[in-house]
Amino acid sequence: MKKYLGNYILEDWNGVYILKSPLMSQFPELKHFFTTRKIDKYADSENFGELNMSVSSEDFTRHFEFLAKKLNISTNRCVFSHQVHSKNVKIVTSNDIGEPYWNRKLKDIDGLITTERNLYLVTSYADCMPVVAYDPVRKAVGVAHSGWRGTLQEIAKELILKMNSELGCRPEDIFVTVGPSIGPDSFEVGPEVATEFFMKFGKEVIIEKNDKLHVDLWKALEITLSSVGVKHVEFSNIDTFKHTEYLYSYRKEKTKKRFAAVVGIME
Repeated sequence: MKKYLGNYILEDWNGVYILKSPLMSQFPELKHFFTTRKIDKYADSENFGELNMSVSSEDFTRHFEFLAKKLNISTNRCVFSHQVHSKNVKIVTSNDIGEPYWNRKLKDIDGLITTERNLYLVTSYADCMPVVAYDPVRKAVGVAHSGWRGTLQEIAKELILKMNSELGCRPEDIFVTVGPSIGPDSFEVGPEVATEFFMKFGKEVIIEKNDKLHVDLWKALEITLSSVGVKHVEFSNIDTFKHTEYLYSYRKEKTKKRFAAVVGIME
C-alpha cells in the first residue's frame, strides 16, 4: 500500500526516504525524486542522523554518495545548479559536469534543462519551490529553484520559454510538478514584499490572517505557468515549514541543511 505525504508518494528505498510525484511517475523513462532528511537507523551506516544535500556542506560528498548508492545513480553523471535566487536558466550537457563531480562549473544558475540521456539535474531547497518540467514528446526535462525572489522574477516562465524557444517544446505538452516548499499558511511577509506580490500577481496571492500578511507562492506560480500555456500542473501541497520531520525549512529552523530534487531522462 502506497504511503503519501501531501500529494506525493513517500517511498522507503533501503532505509532512505524519498518523495515522488504521481504526475511524473507516469513516464517510465523519467527518473525523479525529492530527497528527505529521514534515514532509518538500521540503514544509517555512516551515522549521519539525517541526510543533508547542501553542496556547501563539508560532508556533502559522503551524504550524496550514500544516497547515490542507495538509488543507483552515478555521481559522475550529475550537474549541480549554483543558486543565487536569479531567473537564469541554462540548457546543460555532460560538458557541464564538474571535475570532481561536486565542483560546480555553472555560476549564478537557478534553472537547468537537458535532453541528454542518463544525465541528472540536481538542485537543493529548504522552503523555496522546486519546479520540475518534463516534455514527453521532445524528451526534455528542466528544473528551476523558485524562491520568493525567483517567483517574482518568474523563473518558471523562463524555464518554459527556454524549453520552447531552444528545444521546440510546446507548453501544452509540458508536465510540471511543484515540490515541497513553504505554503501559504506559513509564508508570513512584511508589507513591502506583500505589495510587490500584489502588484505582480493580484490580490489572490495575498492572505490576511490575524492581522498578519501571508503570500501564497503556490498560487503565484500557478498564475505564472498558466500565463505561458502550461496545462498539466501538480502541486505537492507539502508545506516544508509544517513538515520538518521529513524536510528542511530555513524559515522555521534557520538551517544550512538542504533537501534535493534530482531528475534525469533514462535510456
